Amino acid sequence: MPRLAFSTSDKRTLTFAAISMKKLQATYKDIWHLAAPIIAGSIAHTLLNLTDTAFLGRVGETELGAAAIAGVYYFVLVMIGMAIGIGSQILMARRAGEGNPKAIGRVFDHTIIILIVSSAIMLFLLYGFTPYLFSKIITDHSIFNAAKDYVNYRGWAILPALMVAGCRGFFIGIARTGIITVSSVMMLLINALLDYILIFGKAGAPAMGIAGAGLASGMAELITSIFLLSFAFYRKSFKMYSLFRFSNMAWKEFKSLIELSSPIMVQNLITMGSYFVFFVFIEHMGSRELAISNIVRATYMLLMTPMWGFSSAANSMTSNLIGQGKGDQVFLLLKKIITMSFFLSLVIGLVFVSFPNIILRLVTNDLSLIQNSLGTFYVTCAAILVFSISLVLFSGVSGTGNTRIALLMETVNIAIYIFYVYACVYWLNASLEWVWFSEILYWALMGIFSLIYLRTGHWRKIRI
Repeated sequence: MPRLAFSTSDKRTLTFAAISMKKLQATYKDIWHLAAPIIAGSIAHTLLNLTDTAFLGRVGETELGAAAIAGVYYFVLVMIGMAIGIGSQILMARRAGEGNPKAIGRVFDHTIIILIVSSAIMLFLLYGFTPYLFSKIITDHSIFNAAKDYVNYRGWAILPALMVAGCRGFFIGIARTGIITVSSVMMLLINALLDYILIFGKAGAPAMGIAGAGLASGMAELITSIFLLSFAFYRKSFKMYSLFRFSNMAWKEFKSLIELSSPIMVQNLITMGSYFVFFVFIEHMGSRELAISNIVRATYMLLMTPMWGFSSAANSMTSNLIGQGKGDQVFLLLKKIITMSFFLSLVIGLVFVSFPNIILRLVTNDLSLIQNSLGTFYVTCAAILVFSISLVLFSGVSGTGNTRIALLMETVNIAIYIFYVYACVYWLNASLEWVWFSEILYWALMGIFSLIYLRTGHWRKIRI
């Protein structure tokens, strides 16, 4: 995204973000300018999780399986708070489209306050409830202990993780996505270095195993949050937004942000909660199936990563276009983003399918695990094609501001998803490949639901 200076001589006094979005006009080139930095940042963030899995894959099968459950559980809690960041992103993008920089700053300040309160609640739940929950749902005692250690050493970093989410919402909302790439790469490098030191006990540090992975990720999130908050505070070009003033706190602003974000919050809770349940079901199939699923999850997330950039672009640009009064361009925008998303996913998917052993060896050097993972790996490669289309459509729905209908879609779809996985594991005794086919089912239905809603045109009446 080219940097555009704010011109006080412009009678319409549009922010550079609004100007940028106006110039985009839903062309392929300008969509890519917005999405590319987000994609690069998402790749770095995904590689961070892949790094954890790759290191633990060389520690032991128990640690690899435990990281799957513990990691997803951690993100169940974090994603609840991250919903506030997504909601603020939608609001700030809308205000950018309206040419109102001061309103963007107010949204950001209120977001920070809500995220601080949310992190306190999540910390209480994490340290007060986790041991009891794990004892009830994890049957393997060694996996239980390893998962508990991971959460204990990573949980303290919930506040930094939410600060990163809040800053990310701001930078995407104003179309300054380049800093996301820089911060994500920084987080990746810090995490990789600390993983190596703390997991294996290098540079004089004790060998902490899975606990070291949790501590390394938490420290990486802390350093990144300080960097992003400092960048937003000291950058001169952001002065127009009046960030970090906290002088005009109003319940009306909190209410508007909470009303928009709460459906996303519940939606994230349902989504990540169902993913957590998914891995709990697989744990009942056996430790080997759980380890295979964690390996496949790591590569699947790598496949998904570029699509998240297009998702954020669809979300933010849809809201901005509506803010400019250009709702008639939304379908054209989504069609072009889908074309780009599907083509990129097809290219990446073909590379993965062509070199499966090389890809899987990034995660583990256990040849038997790699061989057993191939079938499930191919299923996720197919799922990514459906995902590339449906995610953009669903992000377009959220971008319209109707987060309640997005929550309804998610709830119905998750119910079908959980029922299918439960039936495969407990009734049909199906193979792991059929269990993972749930990803194709889930995203196919999500795309259909989203397209039906967008075609109704009801979103044109939404005001936020």
